[in-house]
Amino acid sequence: MSATYYIGVDGSGPSRAALRWGVRRASERGAAVVLVNTVDDEWGLVGRDAAADAERQARELLSEESARVDALHTGVSLTTRIVHGGTAWELAKLPSPEDLLIVGTHKTGFLRGRVLGSRSVQIASAARCSVAIVPDTTLESRHDVVVGIDGTEGSLPAVQMGAQEADRLDQDLLLVYAPPTLQRAESNRAESRSDSPDDRSPQTAGLMSRAAAVAAATSSRITVRRRVAHRDPAEALLDASFDAALLILGVSARHGDSSLIGSVTHDVLMNINVPVLIARGAATTHESASRVSAVSV
Repeated sequence: MSATYYIGVDGSGPSRAALRWGVRRASERGAAVVLVNTVDDEWGLVGRDAAADAERQARELLSEESARVDALHTGVSLTTRIVHGGTAWELAKLPSPEDLLIVGTHKTGFLRGRVLGSRSVQIASAARCSVAIVPDTTLESRHDVVVGIDGTEGSLPAVQMGAQEADRLDQDLLLVYAPPTLQRAESNRAESRSDSPDDRSPQTAGLMSRAAAVAAATSSRITVRRRVAHRDPAEALLDASFDAALLILGVSARHGDSSLIGSVTHDVLMNINVPVLIARGAATTHESASRVSAVSV
């Protein structure tokens, strides 16, 4: 069964950026698109007329956004949905695990600035499927696909998806690894603090080699580059992806629940400057690379 792209729409600038990004990608992949708008059930508490008016506005919005899709001339199969309840939770529970959920977001610019995070953080954490979060910013002239990796188990889909996206976009794939704090401190004593293509640590070199092997096994035609960053992982990923076409992060089970995102992805999403794809799904790459995984989120 092919994936369906669910795109949350509300008429805002970030929502329309997500719609353009998602529809163009769906057209290239031959995926069906579902535009979704939520109606808060609290309108029903105000009165029947208010609830009916909210429903009418939702229908009108979906009609307008459908017209925007038609204007892109992509020929995608398009349907619309109205759901009732809290936006984050209702959007998150709609797609199946093999689908893709796409939402827009406002850039906030506060690294570790909020405990609960934004709506996009809530959606990314609650969803069962892969989630794309698209900022309302210029996406033209961007290049390369960036994937964050580390040594945890369970997130090979991010490396594989990164290779697939790099192949699709005809771009290089950049693997970025920020070692744990202790390893960074040891490395900093031995060499410069600046980013490097590789690392003197056998553990780091092995990790990067295995990640590159996963990418090469997924797509043999792409160029794979590596970067080891001796600093905060979120800062390293944001810097590496500043001009990138896409940043991909995985979801590991380090914290006991592979559905939840953690501090690195939270910080990235709160300072987003590039479309971020959070990869969920089963890895399919050969056994020899099975110990490589994406950044713990």
